[in-house]
Amino acid sequence: MPAATAQALLGRLLSPHDDQRTAALVWTVAEALDSLGVAICLFDESDNVCLWNRCFTRLFPEHAGHVAIGENYRGILQRFYQVRLSAEELPAIDRYIEEAVARHHTQRRPFDFEHHGVRLSVASLPIPGVGRIRIWQQLAAPPTQAMQPPAAVEGPLPIDGAALFDQLADGVMVSRADHRIVWVNLPFVEMYGLGARSAALGMRFEDAFRKAWQTVPTASRALFDRGLAILADQMRFAGAPFELPLPGMRWTRVIEQRSADGHCFFMHVDITMLKRQQQQLLEAERRARESEQVLQEKSALLEATLERMEQGVMMVNAEQVVEVCNRRARELLDLPQALMDSRPTLDALAQYQIAQGEFDSTPPDLIASRSTGRAFRQAYSYDRKRPNGRVIEVSSVPTESGGVLRTYTDVTERKRAEERIRHVARHDGLTSLVNREVFLECLSAALNDPVRRAEGFAVHFIDIDRFKPINDRCGHAIGDKVLALLAKRMRQVARDVDVVARMGGDEFAVLQYQVDQAEGAVGLANRLRDGVARPMEIETQRLTVGASVGIALYHAEDTQAELACGGARPQTADSLLRHADAAMYAAKAANGVRIFGVDGLDSHWAAMQP
Repeated sequence: MPAATAQALLGRLLSPHDDQRTAALVWTVAEALDSLGVAICLFDESDNVCLWNRCFTRLFPEHAGHVAIGENYRGILQRFYQVRLSAEELPAIDRYIEEAVARHHTQRRPFDFEHHGVRLSVASLPIPGVGRIRIWQQLAAPPTQAMQPPAAVEGPLPIDGAALFDQLADGVMVSRADHRIVWVNLPFVEMYGLGARSAALGMRFEDAFRKAWQTVPTASRALFDRGLAILADQMRFAGAPFELPLPGMRWTRVIEQRSADGHCFFMHVDITMLKRQQQQLLEAERRARESEQVLQEKSALLEATLERMEQGVMMVNAEQVVEVCNRRARELLDLPQALMDSRPTLDALAQYQIAQGEFDSTPPDLIASRSTGRAFRQAYSYDRKRPNGRVIEVSSVPTESGGVLRTYTDVTERKRAEERIRHVARHDGLTSLVNREVFLECLSAALNDPVRRAEGFAVHFIDIDRFKPINDRCGHAIGDKVLALLAKRMRQVARDVDVVARMGGDEFAVLQYQVDQAEGAVGLANRLRDGVARPMEIETQRLTVGASVGIALYHAEDTQAELACGGARPQTADSLLRHADAAMYAAKAANGVRIFGVDGLDSHWAAMQP
């Protein structure tokens, strides 16, 4: 079975299933691969061994009797390199192990190498939710080729268009199975300082590397020695890219590909600029390490500060992964510790919050802006009402790194205080009814609303009769309680949609919506009077008052008709209130209800014009 097929099969088998069934299937596959001469070793996400088959220990006898469930990959590599490295290379075994771990995590394509005289191809495959699997397969030995002296290999390479490779910016080298160079392009000659193409023919790559460094002073040979060690290790593998230092602080990345006939093709890519940038980063890291203790103390202080802040803080990187979420943010948003420790993406976090109803009261446009990524391009702030009733101020500021910093502040009490202030500013403190200014706002809004105008409405101006004697005889405390009770009764009589206001003193007003006939307004006025007139018992005193109600009606049809005849002016909130007030005085004289423009009240209109 080809290694790629085995990888795909194991990838399917290790999808989430019942644990016992999955284990049985995996062991079955491992046994099957044994019969095909394919070795496998499965690692979890922490690089610990999960399982291996017998072929693994046949190809790598150094692990027989030593490999164990739970052993880390570094332990496997320790035994592997103990039998591969020479006595001169063994002191650098830790570096070899770390480089091998890096290859294990980043390998994307198979490469081959020789071990115990056997040529092996190794592939590596990440398995989501499990870890990574490595698969080895023995390769057939390439046909042996007779060694030829360097002079015999000179001449044109039997590759069509080989001269085109001279136009590349990167170096190209071709060698035989015995690692002797048979062709190089001109950029390779220049990269390794060989002078001419013919100088490379018959060399081994190590010889070309040594020649490139031969004129470098001894004081600068540390990189040369390091390069030799890298070359000695990496030439054991085929297909695994590696990097080599060159004189003049230059670096090249070497990528090898082998053909079926034993030829090896090497691409040498100049990565000097990249390495210089890496060196700059390493230098910056070195300088940072010199102050590591100070930085650790500052980091600990910052972490302690974040955890003790009364403001929630969340930092999201450019990949939209939540990197920091302090204690207060978790508390304010009811986020599980385990979820935030997993460093979720912003989308995963949002899905969890949506399931908890977190955004039920959030405006849809804000949710849409978050999903389009606009939050990572511009700052914004809004108040979010949480399912538990608390109000959280959410502020988001993009960072220079492409991420975003979010802060969460509990503003529930501040919002309540603001609401109380707004309520006090717009409501009468004694009766809790809206005040005169708010009533006029509602009346103006009705005049400007085509629907309200079409439906018609009425303004009731109410004066309490016989209230002053109560105030004078019983005192203002009793009088205030009378007014509060009357306000409550009027609020109960009016509909929820209607507006009831205290205009000042013992005067009240009602804005009655949806009034298309005078009878509807008169009916409400009489109910208001009846409610006001019911006897009251306040602090053992039985009291009664009355009410006079003046009404101003608004009918869009009537107003348009009068305007067409030139007999009316556009009605305003103030004019409607004056009309109702005038009708109230007429009602007080008649001890009842009067409508402006009816019952002989037209004269009031004429008298009140500017």
